[in-house]
Amino acid sequence: MKIPCVYMRGGTSKGVIFCEKDLPRDKRQWDNIFLKVMGGPDPKQIDGLGGTVSSNNKIVIVSPSHRTDVDVEYLVAQVVVGEPVVDYSANCGNMTSAVGPYAISQGLVHARDPITKVRMLNLNTNKIIEEYVPTRNGIVEEDGNCAIAGVDGTGAELKVNFLDPAGAKTNTLFPTGKAADKIMVEGLGVISVSIIDISNVFVFVNNYDVGINGDELPAELNNDKKLLDIFERIRGTAAQEIGLVDKWQDAATKTAGSPKLIVLSPPMDYIDIAGRAVKKDDMDICVRVVSVGAVHKACPLTGATAIGGAAFIKDSIMQQYLDGRKLTDTVRIGHPSGVMKVYVDYEITDGQIRFNGIACQRTARKIMDGYVYIKD
Repeated sequence: MKIPCVYMRGGTSKGVIFCEKDLPRDKRQWDNIFLKVMGGPDPKQIDGLGGTVSSNNKIVIVSPSHRTDVDVEYLVAQVVVGEPVVDYSANCGNMTSAVGPYAISQGLVHARDPITKVRMLNLNTNKIIEEYVPTRNGIVEEDGNCAIAGVDGTGAELKVNFLDPAGAKTNTLFPTGKAADKIMVEGLGVISVSIIDISNVFVFVNNYDVGINGDELPAELNNDKKLLDIFERIRGTAAQEIGLVDKWQDAATKTAGSPKLIVLSPPMDYIDIAGRAVKKDDMDICVRVVSVGAVHKACPLTGATAIGGAAFIKDSIMQQYLDGRKLTDTVRIGHPSGVMKVYVDYEITDGQIRFNGIACQRTARKIMDGYVYIKD
């Protein structure tokens, strides 16, 4: 079997993008196809395009929209490394940045130089994202001077704006009804968390509650199996608390992509994964994000939108890390690959916060297009 596709990097992730019309109409066949495309469930993924970590195992399915206020619709599938599992529970913000350029280059959206706005409906969350894509003579611009942490070199700047991102998974900003909770985690005890739904459900935890400093790099943390087990127990317990699973132990297979875990630490100096010095004065918060069973090498874009939003939420556990500093509309996030900024458009009415949009700066590029061949 051969299927037309485009292999793209979006932000700090990469994956295979399909046009829905090129896939079987029977969606029950999709899981098997996507596993084979990535070479799963073999954890080495030798017989496919997978990159052995969650950020390099994304599938995106794009189609024209029948809605008058939307240009294209897209669905993200996360192929779980080493498991026969394809998870559709969450959007991928980084791969979202590749959808706009893909849609223009495939003729799904007409370019309007010099900046083409693409309105996209994410089917994982039923949320609309606006992406601003540089174009020239109707062709997507990939070259530019925009640098993002976690990607070598520079590219054309893409602005990705998540509109009204709260309640993407649970239809509410606070799935438990509160900005902060105390939960009982088996084998760990009672810890403080903030369970917040912005672009996806995220569980915020304090670094000292999980026994890390916060400057450790992913390779070190991912080699600590006891620590990864703690992360999964917290994540699974939160999933049980908000009704995504009946037992926390089922979260790994039934909802691998949601919730995700964010470990918060105060700003600090550290060396990133490329050996570069990162300064505490350049960030407002230091984070390590756990995605699909492993610590991410950067900060997922949906995670960045949640962190940006949480910085302005009264009583969230993130507030203690800001030391009373008043942020305006920008939050600087330190992560294993450097520092990234998010821009938060919010308003507070009668004590209730509303996020109109949370935007991030990204780059993307086409790596390959053609056909992917898989065995029947």
